[in-house]
Amino acid sequence: MKSLPFILFIFLVVGKISAQPTTTPAARTLPLGESIRLAIENSAQIHKAKIDRQILERRVKEARSEAYPQITAGVNLDYWALLPTQLAPGELFNQAAGTYVPIQFGLPWQLGGNVTLEQNLINEAARRNLPALKSTRDISDLMIERSEYEVVFNTATVFYQTLQTEQLLRAVDANLGKLEALKGMAQLQLDNGYAVPTDVKRIRVAKTNLETQRQNLLTGISSLRQTLQFLCGLPYDEALDLSVEIGSPAADSARWQNLSLDPETTTESRLIVHNLDLLRTQRRSAIAEALPSLNAYATIAAQGFRPDINFFESNRTWYGAAGAGVKLKIPIFDGFRVHNKSWVYKLEEQKLQEDQRQLNGAKALEFRQAREQLGTSLRTLRSQSDNVALAHEITDKLLLQYKEGVASLTDLLNAQTALSEAETNYWQQVFSYKLAVLKLLKTAGQLELLKN
Repeated sequence: MKSLPFILFIFLVVGKISAQPTTTPAARTLPLGESIRLAIENSAQIHKAKIDRQILERRVKEARSEAYPQITAGVNLDYWALLPTQLAPGELFNQAAGTYVPIQFGLPWQLGGNVTLEQNLINEAARRNLPALKSTRDISDLMIERSEYEVVFNTATVFYQTLQTEQLLRAVDANLGKLEALKGMAQLQLDNGYAVPTDVKRIRVAKTNLETQRQNLLTGISSLRQTLQFLCGLPYDEALDLSVEIGSPAADSARWQNLSLDPETTTESRLIVHNLDLLRTQRRSAIAEALPSLNAYATIAAQGFRPDINFFESNRTWYGAAGAGVKLKIPIFDGFRVHNKSWVYKLEEQKLQEDQRQLNGAKALEFRQAREQLGTSLRTLRSQSDNVALAHEITDKLLLQYKEGVASLTDLLNAQTALSEAETNYWQQVFSYKLAVLKLLKTAGQLELLKN
């Protein structure tokens, strides 16, 4: 009895410690729209697509530079250890007619410099290629849009998977609580001689199975949350509250069932259209390579001749030159290079036209199947909801009958197991419905609705 005061003291200390408020960081509320926004901001795929867009702009400016004057400068320094020999008519040196005298012109050291300006005046191939720049920009913008669509779809899928697993965990926790209460009830009946030890053991087995399922769900939730945090660029140790109305998962079903599809507005269809425009422009530009081109040029030069390398003494002479003109280039025969090049673009265009025809049909089929899947998921979800309500009703009645000694523990455990399976099937169907919505939105090209 001497230890009783000490035990009481320990209880008082523990009570005071447990009564002290604990400061735990509040969980971050993360609705679906916010998670999508963060994932888009954090996506390396989208960042690379935007960098590709910047690269494209630089290439556009590079292509446009051909329309500006091109100015070049050059310097030549030559040393002739042996000057080249030229033949001069003999008459210049009082020789017989028809004879030649070998002479050497120039000095060993020669330094020359020039500046040349060139300007395209007529270049039909370059002019016809200018519309390709706009098509290329549009294609790059659509690639960014497609990358965003992929990020939205993947993020929403992980988000709903996490919600589904957390709801399954709540259902398992609720069933564990019921089994714990049932275990206490069976133990009390066993103590009073109204039950057998096997009843308590069977409840313990059922409870152990649920605890194993609970542990697997916890592992899955941890993995899914880390995946979502990775996609959103959030710290792994940050607590999240996935705020979403999950109590009535099909409350928005009418909104999605009224969606319609216009195949020409989808990202894939617009990509094909712009690629077709690009190929047609490139083909016209290739054909124009067979047309004449006209360039203007102007050049100035200075040249000095010295017996030694000292070129910059003030008393030594420099010789200048300047000129300007135009150059006309007329292609005559190129071995059918332009002809074959233009046909390559024509054949590529025909391939894209086949892709376009097939895409429109495939999109219509995909959208039809997605709508049917949504309707099936919605009907199954409602059926599963009714099934859970029925399983709850049966379990509650058997529990009451078990307390009164009318129903057997076997019937009650079977009903409890059926309720657990019904709840599991329900939450799995909730995710199936959400996934059907995602597929329908992706097929219709309206995933941006999830951002709202």
